[in-house]
Amino acid sequence: MLELLIIVLFTIIGIVFSIWNSYNAGKIYAYRKGLGIVVYTLGGFLPISYIISIILAIILSSLNYISTADTTFLLSFSFLFFGLAIVMWGVIATTLSAIATMKGRSWKAGLVTAYNAFATIWDALDYISNFMSALGSMMKSSKSNNFSIVIVIAVLAIAIGIGLIISYVAFKEGLKSEKRRIKV
Repeated sequence: MLELLIIVLFTIIGIVFSIWNSYNAGKIYAYRKGLGIVVYTLGGFLPISYIISIILAIILSSLNYISTADTTFLLSFSFLFFGLAIVMWGVIATTLSAIATMKGRSWKAGLVTAYNAFATIWDALDYISNFMSALGSMMKSSKSNNFSIVIVIAVLAIAIGIGLIISYVAFKEGLKSEKRRIKV
């Protein structure tokens, strides 16, 4: 029960961080379009799509709408593709927060930088140590009689579509907020 509670808590935190990153990407985009797009893609859109793909795979599997092979493939693929994006985002977020810490000399920004550095190292080590296992699981599940690439693509498309809608709405709100602030 405690494990489930921790998983749900981290899932909620991941969703909140992805929405927050998308919102901040909109604010950044008002000043620096290229950086805003990078922050939006790696910090908002891809992470929330990753979380949604996992949630959809687990729900659809538990309701027996997709096979175990499809679920294994989806979870492994999500880890390999989105996991790499999350590690890349961690490097960028740590760099940006380190720059903010040095410019502002705030202890709070220093705590954020320390957290980002720790989380990035943790994510990178997790990704590296589980890469071959996830790749093997993905390959094995794709050879199963119960595997359907059409279902996998449909679930990923739905997850990416939901992730795009949620993250884009937050992005536009951040951009609108910053444009109002600039006009005042």
